[in-house]
Amino acid sequence: MVTFRFDLNQEYSERLEADAAAKCMTIQEYIRYKLFGEVTIFSIDEVIKRIQAGNFENQEFTVPDAYTDEEWSQIDRGNAGVLGKNFYNHITDHPELGISFIPNRTIKRRAVYTYKKID
Repeated sequence: MVTFRFDLNQEYSERLEADAAAKCMTIQEYIRYKLFGEVTIFSIDEVIKRIQAGNFENQEFTVPDAYTDEEWSQIDRGNAGVLGKNFYNHITDHPELGISFIPNRTIKRRAVYTYKKID
């Protein structure tokens, strides 16, 4: 894998971070999205949409539950872990989404969540 490095001043760095956060993407995902138009189903925004549109209310679930088995088989283990961590961080920062982490509870070593619609 090739690594590219570039420097940003404080203004552009803050702008990049804010723009990525507004899209619920990591900075790396956001750069790929802006440069190549790459959109993936394995994003925080997509997980949230699937949870809110799905049959998850008042049930325990893990991030992979938002995907079909076929879809989830397409993500490698490292990226799945990054998605899970970023999802946890995002829902912790945004309780208004109605998605809550259940401490001390795991399913197949994965973090467990619940969803309650907020009117």
